Formats: sequence, C-alpha cells, structure tokens
Amino acid sequence: MRHANPARGNTRKPFGFKRNRLPDPAEYYHQQGLKLTGGGEWKSAVCPFHDDTKPSLRGRLDTGGFRCMVCGTYGGDVLAFHMKRYGLRFIEAAKALGAWEGGR
Repeated sequence: MRHANPARGNTRKPFGFKRNRLPDPAEYYHQQGLKLTGGGEWKSAVCPFHDDTKPSLRGRLDTGGFRCMVCGTYGGDVLAFHMKRYGLRFIEAAKALGAWEGGR
C-alpha cells in the first residue's frame, strides 16, 4: 500500500486494495447467478467458464475459493472469480467490487 510522504509535501491519501471490502462470497455468487448446492465446505454449481450441463464448479462460501473439475479454472476468492469471468485486471476488478481505494 502506498502512503503520502509528508517529507516531500505530498498530501495524497493512501490508496490500494482493501480485502475487507470484498463482497460476501455467498451473496456475490448468488448475484452472479450461480446456484451453489450441496453440503459440506465445498458447494457445487454449473460452471460459467465453459459449456457445462452438470455442476462441475466447486465453491467455498467462507473464502470464495473456487475450482472447476472439468475445465480447471480456479481461484482463491471472489476477486479472482470476477477477474476471470469478466477479463479484468486486478485493479479494475477490485474497483468494480468496491475493494479499491484512491488513485490509479
């Protein structure tokens, strides 16, 4: 994270990624149209990354982690999912999810 440098007279506010501002995984995946079903830590859904007819995507509602057992797409949180699904770079996806503060 970058901070203002008072020694140089720079008074810009800190900016950067704020993980605590990422949306709740259960709410986010629901908004994305995924119907996660099943018991246990890993839930199942139809994978949006390939032409899927049977649930092959596994997702965790506590961390947001996901993995498709067919196409191999995976990631550790909703930010990674958003990046892959919409072809966004890190900062763009963080901004779209409200988890980026400040410049750039």
